[in-house]
Parts: sequence; structure tokens; C-alpha cells
Amino acid sequence: MPRSRPASAHAIGTRYDRLLHVWPEGWSAFAAVCVFAAVYVIAHMLVRLPFTDVIAVDWVGETVYAQTIDWGQTPKYPPLPAWLLWAVHQVTGPGALSTLIVKYAALWGAFVAYFLAARRVLKHDGWAVLATLSVLLLFQVAWNAHEGVTHTIFLTLAAPLTLLAVLRAEARNDLLSYAGLGVAIAIGALAKQAYFAGFAALVLAMLVQPGFRRVLINPRIIGTLLVAAALAVPHYYWAFTSGFDFSRAASSTLARPELGGVAIQILSGLWSSIRAPLLFLMPLLPVLLLIFPQAFRPSNILHPGGHGAVGADPVRLVRDATLAGILVLAIPVLVAGVAHYGERWMHPLMLWAPIYLIAMVRAVRPSARRLSLFMGVVLAVTLLALGWRLAGFVAPSKLTCGKCRLAEPYTALADGLAELGFAGGTVLAGDEHIAGNLRTHFPDARVVALNYGYYDPPQQPDRAAGQCLVVWRSGAREGTAVIPPAALAYAGVTGLPEGALVQAFRLPKLRASGPEASSRFAAVLMPAAGRCR
Repeated sequence: MPRSRPASAHAIGTRYDRLLHVWPEGWSAFAAVCVFAAVYVIAHMLVRLPFTDVIAVDWVGETVYAQTIDWGQTPKYPPLPAWLLWAVHQVTGPGALSTLIVKYAALWGAFVAYFLAARRVLKHDGWAVLATLSVLLLFQVAWNAHEGVTHTIFLTLAAPLTLLAVLRAEARNDLLSYAGLGVAIAIGALAKQAYFAGFAALVLAMLVQPGFRRVLINPRIIGTLLVAAALAVPHYYWAFTSGFDFSRAASSTLARPELGGVAIQILSGLWSSIRAPLLFLMPLLPVLLLIFPQAFRPSNILHPGGHGAVGADPVRLVRDATLAGILVLAIPVLVAGVAHYGERWMHPLMLWAPIYLIAMVRAVRPSARRLSLFMGVVLAVTLLALGWRLAGFVAPSKLTCGKCRLAEPYTALADGLAELGFAGGTVLAGDEHIAGNLRTHFPDARVVALNYGYYDPPQQPDRAAGQCLVVWRSGAREGTAVIPPAALAYAGVTGLPEGALVQAFRLPKLRASGPEASSRFAAVLMPAAGRCR
């Protein structure tokens, strides 16, 4: 690669200083990103909060887990979201607001960390801002992040935070920077196990360049490992000694036995190793291809320009980490027969890719018109996503919100249960959605999700025995409500005891219409029995 590349990159930076200065005069780019990210997450919170207090899909489980603060609540997933939710509950109590505070604080931090990492890679505020805005053209961030993800939202934070920490460690070479890298690794490790795949890809990319290899062999890396271990190892020790079958859980998610022979599964897995990363980059990739076609010339893809120290080019690091991500996906396919990857799992592997794509755009010196068009597309898609979410709350339907779980009438259900006579004790819920949402309305009750066998919140010995309330979704017809056998087993009874109250509920969903505009529940309220008290 020609040695004049760094000077060329500087010239491009100078040329675009004014054009890419899209933030108010007198503001720093960092302050502008902080404010923009805050406006963005608050807008999504305000679109949500006035219309429903229902807890979103994946957060119901974390709301159940947040009854206690432990090294782990389930071996399947690390506890970081539950820990933070528990902390917020001490101030706000359980409910939709607490989950939104945790989620959008993480998403705000992800945008800020992404900008800081992109600025270290691209060495220019304007291009770093553009790279950060481009993330809003990733479906998994622009839409899916708002619709329910929990652990993945912390991967969205951990990925740019880890890249930033690596770049800081290489540039500063001090113990504090290496300790910061340990914190970033611990955040990723406590967010979701998939983080390790992305970290492996980044390490492979670091091995290619001497400057980044020195980070890995620097004695200060011991400090990194000690910090990461102190924060993350206790949970993983608990998880691996719990008896949980991780290989079976992974197989049920990644295998596709219906495909037939081993060869077909391997071919499916290799195709998925390419397909999933490409789908993750939608619609950003085709938008860039249409607006900046010259950026995708083969020569530019291979050498979009760099400006780091010799042997420590951050642009090349991001490129190699992205390519290594595909290799990391392919290895389990060949070794273990993995047959499927979902694009929603690609955050730790592909979230850095937009920085590299923007480096490709920068290298071809695009016109002001094309850059303005791209920023207009980002704005339009962002407003469209916000508007579509608003429509899903104002007029829930299959078209606007799919299953519309946020329209479920849990407030009316809680009112009905209170009228039935439930005053406190243990709630045995037929699924995590009922469990998490009833915690909002009965915050002092002990809530058990019967389908969450690994988490049984402890009894509170200092509290008098309360009642036992069983709540589940009843059948489609009246008279088909059958108490779940798991509830009877948990309470240590074989049938309903004397004095038990049984109630069926048919409740209208929030602002919904049509044949699926109501939900059916059933409840049994009985005296304390067994572990249900």
C-alpha cells in the first residue's frame, strides 16, 4: 500500500471539515453525539411510556430475575441486565420505566462509545459522526433494539467499548488503559456469551499487525486479565458448576437436524456464516452501494486508506476484525456441524463493520450531494421507525406490531386479582410474561415463573406467610381453564384445597380491535401451601 495514504487521509479530512460539521457551532462533536443520542433514546421512551405500562418481551424474564442480586439467575445467560435492573428497582420499583431506563442508558452509552471508537479509527470528528449515524441503518439497532432485546443491547455497548479500549491501550500504553480493556471485556462477558466470538475475531485481527500484537504481549495485559476475571469469573464459575447442559442448549439453537446429512448441515452452516453477517448490515449495505457505488471497487475495499502508526493501522484492524468474524462463524460449522446463525446474533462480530464501510466511502471523496443524500436517508429511516412504533401503540394490529404483546391487559388482570382477594405472598405464573408484568403491580410479592425452572426466588423468612396465587393463560373457550400441574407440584398439593377461589378473566387488550382483541386468563387463590406462601 502506498506510503502516501496517511497524507491523503489528512487531506480528505481537511476538505470535509465543514461539510460534515452537522452539529451546532460552538459544540464539540463529542457533546453533539451525547446530546443526539440522548434525544434519540428519550424520543423512543416517550413514544412508549404514555401508551402502555406492559414490560417488553425479553425484559419480563429479567424483571423476574431482578428479585434478587446473585452471581447468576440462570446459567443460560449472564446476569448483567438483571443486576442493573435490580439496582434501578431500588429507586423506581419494578415496571416498564425501570426496564426502559436500563435499556436506553445502555443504548446511549453504545452510541457514545461507537463515536469515540470511530474517531480513533477515522481520526476525524465528522467522519466519526457519520459512522455513528450509519448504525441507525442497521435493522437490529434501528428497530429490534427497541422491541425487546436485553442481553444483546449490552453487546451493542460492549463491542464498540472493547474496540475503543484496544485502541486506547495501543496508543497510551499505560496500566489504566489496560485496566479499562479488562472492564470492557467483563461487560461483554457478563452481557452474553456470544461476546467471546467477537472478541476472538478482534484478537485475530490484532495478531496480524505488529503494533496491536504488542498490546497482547505487553506485561500490562496481566492487569487486563485480572480485572476481567475479578468481575466475570464468579458468574461463570457458578454457571459451569450448576449442572446446566450448555452443549444441549447450543445444539437446540444452532443445529438443524431436519436438514438431513452432515454434509448438508455443513453447507447450510457455511452459507449461514455469510448470510447472517450480510443480513445484519441491512439496509445499510445496499444504501451505501446505491449512493456511493465507487466505494465498492475491489481496490478500495482492500485498501480504503489508513493513518495509524506503522504496524498499527486502526482502519485495517476494523477491516480484519470484520473478516475474522466470518472465519469465527465458519470454524464451529466445520468442527461441530453448526448449521444456522441468526442475523440478530451478529452484534459482537459485525457491529464494527459500519466504521470500515464509512472509511471506504471517505476514500473515494464523495460529493456533498451524495453525503447529504445519505444523511437524509438516515434521518428518514429513523423517523419512519419512530413513527411505526408510535402506530403500534396507538392502533395495535398485526400490521403495526405483530403479536402486540405490549397491548396485553395486565393492569386489568392485576385489578381483577386484587378484587379476588390477593394481598400478598407468592405468585405462581404460567409464563414469564405474566410473571414479569405482575411484579409491576405486586412489587412486594414473591413471583415465580413456572417455565423458568432454574430460578426460584428465595423465601423471605422475616415475612409472615402470605397467600398462594396461581395465574395462567386459559383456553380459548369458557370452562377450559385447567390449573398447571407444575403449580400444584410447587405448592405440594394434589388438588385444590378447601377455600380456594377460582376465577376466569376475559379482558380487552389495550386499544385493540378484531377477533384477537381480548386475552383470557385464569387464577386460583388459595392459602399458603408448600413453597407457595
